[in-house]
This record gives sequence, C-alpha cells and structure tokens, in this order.
Amino acid sequence: MPARSKEFQRRLDAAVRDPNLAVALRRSLSTFRDRRAGAFAPLDFPAMQADLRRRKEDAIARLPELIEQFTREAEAVGAVVHLAKTPEDACRIIADIATERGVKLAVKSKSMATEEIRLNPALEARGIRVVETDLGEWIVQLAGDHPSHLIAPAIHITREQVAELFSKETGQEVSPEVQALVGVARQRLRQAFIDADMGITGANAAIAETGTIAIVTNEGNDRLVATLPPVHVAVLGVEKIVPTIDDVAAMLKLLPRSGTAQKITSYVSFITGPSRTADIELVTAMGVHGPKEVHIVLLDNGRLAAREDPELVDTLYCIRCGACSNVCPPYQVVGGHLFGHIYTGPIGLPLTALHHGLDAAADPQSLCVSCNACELVCPAGIPIPRLILEVRSRVTESMGLPTPKEQVMARWQHPKRGDRWARAAARGAALVARDGYIERIPFQGELTRDRHLVAPARKPLRDRVRHLAGNRARQQPAPEPRFAGSQAAGLTVAYFPGCMVDRLMPEMGEATIQVLEACGCRVIFPPDQHCCGLVALNMGDRPRGRVMAEQTVRVLEEVEADWIVTNSTSCYAAMAQDYQHLFRDDPEWRERAARQAERLIDLTTFLDRVARLGPQQWTEPGPRVTYHDACQSYNALGIREAPRRIITEVLGLELVEMPESSVCCGFGGSFSVDYPQVSSAILGRKLDNALSTDAPVVVADNPGCLMQIRGGLHARRSPVRALHLAELIAERLGM
Repeated sequence: MPARSKEFQRRLDAAVRDPNLAVALRRSLSTFRDRRAGAFAPLDFPAMQADLRRRKEDAIARLPELIEQFTREAEAVGAVVHLAKTPEDACRIIADIATERGVKLAVKSKSMATEEIRLNPALEARGIRVVETDLGEWIVQLAGDHPSHLIAPAIHITREQVAELFSKETGQEVSPEVQALVGVARQRLRQAFIDADMGITGANAAIAETGTIAIVTNEGNDRLVATLPPVHVAVLGVEKIVPTIDDVAAMLKLLPRSGTAQKITSYVSFITGPSRTADIELVTAMGVHGPKEVHIVLLDNGRLAAREDPELVDTLYCIRCGACSNVCPPYQVVGGHLFGHIYTGPIGLPLTALHHGLDAAADPQSLCVSCNACELVCPAGIPIPRLILEVRSRVTESMGLPTPKEQVMARWQHPKRGDRWARAAARGAALVARDGYIERIPFQGELTRDRHLVAPARKPLRDRVRHLAGNRARQQPAPEPRFAGSQAAGLTVAYFPGCMVDRLMPEMGEATIQVLEACGCRVIFPPDQHCCGLVALNMGDRPRGRVMAEQTVRVLEEVEADWIVTNSTSCYAAMAQDYQHLFRDDPEWRERAARQAERLIDLTTFLDRVARLGPQQWTEPGPRVTYHDACQSYNALGIREAPRRIITEVLGLELVEMPESSVCCGFGGSFSVDYPQVSSAILGRKLDNALSTDAPVVVADNPGCLMQIRGGLHARRSPVRALHLAELIAERLGM
C-alpha cells in the first residue's frame, strides 16, 4: 500500500478522537448483527443470496440489451430517457431540463447516484435551490456535510448534534428526542414539497420489461417528490436495470432485512411513466395532478467498463443495502467519511475506484482489515474482500509501496535473505524487549500504547525442531496416541506453522507438534518452508506474493505425508483459497496449488474430522475459558462449532461465550501497524468483551489474533492468558 496522504492522516486523527462520532456509531451499529440475524432466522439466506446473485449476473451479462429495452418501454409510456456517460453529462442534462422549465426550487429524495455526480452544486451553480427531503440527507445538507453511509446518511451525527443544528435552523430550542426532531423536519419541509418546480429521486431498480422504476424508502418522501412537482427526474446507475418485476421481488426480500433488519421497508413505489405516477388520493387532496414530465437519467460513469473487467465486475451486483458497513470493524471506529469517498464502507472502496479513480480510493482502501465479515452478510454474494485487495494491488502497482515496506518485502521474498533479516531483527529486539514483549518504541508511541508487541524469538521454531526435518523423521515410528480413540494414529503429518509461529511464538508450534503426536501422528517439519506470501498479498504486492506462493507450492510438493497441517488459519485460507485466485490465469500453477490444497488442513479441523477426538477421562476440572473466533476461521473457512466441541466435549472444560465472539480483534497483519489507533479501538472492545466473562483463559485458533490479544492483555497488566487451542490441549495433557 502506498504511503497515505497527510490530509488523510489528519482526518483519521480527528475521527479517532471525536467522541460524538464514537457515540453515534455505537448507538446505530452495536446491535445490527443480532437484529439482522433475527430478520433472516426463519429464511434460507444462502439460497436467497444465490438466487439474487444469479439474477444480477444475468442482468449485467445482458446489460446493453436491457438498457435498450428499458429505454424503449419507458419512452413508450411517456417518460424521457437520457443516457449519461459521465457525471458531467448527467449534471448538464438535469440542469438543462431545469433551466428550460424555469425551475427555481428542486426537492430531492435520498439518492446516492446524485451524490456520485455531485448534482446539488451543479444545480446551485445555475441558480436553482435544492432541498433534501430525506431526514438524514436534510441533516447533512444543513450541516454542510455529505452522507457517511449508503442508507443512513447522518449515521455519524448524534441526535444531540442534530438538535443543535435544528435549533440554529429554526431559531428555537429543539429537544434531542427523536419525535421532536422528526416533527421539526416535517414542519420545515412540507412547504418545499408544495412549492417545488422539480422533484429528483434515485431508484433501487428499473424494470426493462415495462419501463418501470422502483423506489424503496422508509419515510415516504419519495412519493411526494415524485408526484407533487410538475417535473420528476430519476437518476440511477445502468446496473440497476433488471429484466422483470420478479427480479425486483427477489431483491426486496433481501434489501430491507440486510439494510435495516426489517421484513420490508415502509414504502415501495413503482413508477411507470407520468400518467401512472400520481398517488390519486394524495394529489387530489393537495389539489394537484402529478408530474407532467418524467425524465430518467441512466448513468454510466465507469459501469459499462467495469462490466468488461473480470476482476471488478462483481461490484455491479451491489444493491446498496449498507450491510457491509454495518459489520465492518474499522468503519465502526472511523465512520464512512474516512472509510470511503462518495460511496462508503467496504463495497464503497471498489465502487470508488470504478467511479472516481484509483487516486480517490488509494487512502480509504488501506483501512480494510481483511476480516471478511462483509462478504458473509452481502445479499448478492459479492466477494468484497477480494475486490478490495484487487483495488489495493492496482493502487500499489500504480503508486508503489512505502519505502519501509518495500525494503522489508524485497528481503522477505527470498527465503535465505529473509531468514538472515529475521534473525537480525530478533537480536535487535532482544535489546529492548522485556518479559517477551516490546513495551515502547521511540517516536512510535501509538504502536505500543494499548498493545505491547510480542518480541521475535531468538531461537525460531525451525531451530527447535531440527530433529523433525528430513528422511530420518519420516522413518521414525509413530508415537502411541495419548488421546483415546484417535483416528489419526499412524498418519504422517507435515507441519506448516506460518511465519508468526515460527519467528514470534515458537512455543505455540511446539504445542501443536505435541498435540499431533498425542493423536498418534508421526510429525515432520519441511525444512525449506518459508512464507506463504499472505503478508505481501495483503499489502497489494502481488508480484512478490506470487513468488512466495510458488515457493510454498514447491515445498509442499516435496512433502511425503498424509496431511499437511497448519495452526494458522490465515495461512490455510491463503494456500487453500487465495492461491486459486492468484493463479487464475495460469492453469498449471492453479492445478499444482489445488493438488496441495487437497491434503492441506487446519489443526482444528484435523482434530475434529480426521482424528475425530471424542470425550476423554480427566482427573482435574481445568480452567474456565472463553473463545474468540478468528476472522479467517469463522468468516472464510466456516470453522465455528468444532473448536467449541473440542473445548467442552474432548477437554471437558467450561466454555463461557463472550459477546461478539466472531467480531475482529483488530490485528489484520500490517493493519495493526499502519493504523494503531483504529486497531487499538477494535482490540479494546474485544478485550472488554473477553474480560466480561471472568474466564481466566482466552482461546483462539489463529496466531495473529493471539499476538494481538496477548499484547493487549499485557498492556493492561491483566492476569488473563491468551492461548492457542493447541496450547490449551497441550496444557490439559500436562505436556
């Protein structure tokens, strides 16, 4: 990732220090996961997700045809359709319509497309007053601000701040109670609806079969905007066009549940030309007759080019529900004004690259912690983390890595040079480490203020297990299993620890070997193993990531073993999943990686499905524990029940679930170094949740998470220990 700009750093510092932002985001997002889960509980979300994705794939594949069909059908019922190639084209089209009709006042309902093209300034430059009528949009308009969330524009503003804003607007003191705030908005906006010469809306979908647009809202202001003024202009991206109303129905089953955890939003409006737009009861009561003109502006702005881009085409499947923002840990700390550009949140990062260019995406994309939570909740099944990494790779290719990262990766890609560099770093760290932790780094106070750094080990794991390398280790008899009923007895297992275990926490690797041997496995340690390349790939350094991936595949190909086991689920996900995308254009390497992935397995799954460990006899009760689900384990690999079964059934321990157990700890590899303030805020919430259980041991199955959690506990001087599942098992066995 390139070095971030000073302006971005300034805004980041301000966001992290802003107490109002923290309160606003916590109030809005803290219960979203539970509410969303409840909304989908009686439904088959994966089936609905697959259905919507299939429909969106079909629509985007047929997009040129659907644009023509929609244009033909919409104009057949009296609408005028305009195709705008660029934001400037769209603004000019709309401003010309307004100027030609003498528009003095335009009212708008919520529309991210109009934010994308910066419509309001363009109209105001023509002397046209614009009033936002969505409550959140009106709030940010009064504040001279812009939306920070796809569906909740003012999510970053507390109701107390809104009350101050409204008090200034009205000249009267306004209570921060929701009803009072809504009452002010209703009273102030009502006349604008009546006086407006033009109404401007967005649209959630457009139906090619009938020329209809569909608008989804919770406030109903869109109906007033679309019916009272004599001219209605709808602005939407061309990717919103779908073949039939059935496609809209499929979307409506997912959009409200994903966005606001509702079964359905309060208002769903279908508008087919000017003759069918008027809500008869409403307009009769108001003494008007609905719009005389309906104009539909179909916006391209990079969408048609994205359709031809195999790496970013998935971005066009987004239905703008905002669910990805609602579960994004960094977003919950810094908000959408940092985590995005015009479009915010995880999906906003590739959208920004498409619509506003790599320069606009360069800083925000680096805020992604790669936790994969966004992909898990996306109703269209968009691989958002992969899209963000694609943008990051393009940014890095265009702008380069910061000098320190460039120097590190230049060394680390070569196994021998990397080994020498790592050993030198360990010797240097030993001079400042205390009790195995680095508690202070000169001029880098943020790095260690809330989390001490685990110091590199002077003697890495590879030096400690030399007896397990080579043919001699393969010829040794398998040990007698200590776990009764182990189905892995007699198997030969090659152990791949990953860099962090090898270089930083070798005792974790030793415990893993002990556990595998307790299952009756013959353990070997491939001596030439280095880095899987994940660190480079996460930085966006795809060329070096590929070099290390190829090195890893070659090493694994030389391994003679029944299974290759790793206790790093991040490394496992990289080798088993990410390599397939990395080698997507190289069938030979993709096949070679796939063959190794067939015998690659994470430790937890090995114990659960291969060794099939069952209940054991224990003489001591053992400690109470709580469990943290690592992001890669829970979100990418679906490892959820297995570690809990091992803890409770196999080890006979009491498990106390912590709140938000599957929420990121804030590590994210180099993210915790690049953004220590954000990382610390996420970690602080994780530690508070863990400590609330009163369990003396926190368990996880990912070394990166444990390094983060251990560092946070050490900084707090907490007696609570953080152990890998392997370490917990080894302790239980008295090893």
